[in-house]
Amino acid sequence: MINDKIAVIGDRDTVIGFRMAGVKESTIPSNPDETREALVDYFRDPDMGLIIITEPLAKTVEKTILELSVSPVPVIVLIPDRSGSTGAYEKVLKELVRRAVGIEIDI
Repeated sequence: MINDKIAVIGDRDTVIGFRMAGVKESTIPSNPDETREALVDYFRDPDMGLIIITEPLAKTVEKTILELSVSPVPVIVLIPDRSGSTGAYEKVLKELVRRAVGIEIDI
């Protein structure tokens, strides 16, 4: 099985940028429920290899991201939007490392 699909969940500007780069799967959610639904739908796609989500949206579904990140594929990557980093990526990464190795680290 090849996991070669890429999806992006983000604001309009981010999604348009990734579409211009060739990403075909994308969602511009308008609320946390739509964000969560898109994330889970993409995660369940057996061909999905990478899900990119902007930090502001990831912050609204942080618990879902942590639950889904137990599986190695697809990989969920948090990126800043045009406003810059919110620090959500560091928080999620710290929790994933804590789960993996059993200790908390400073990033």
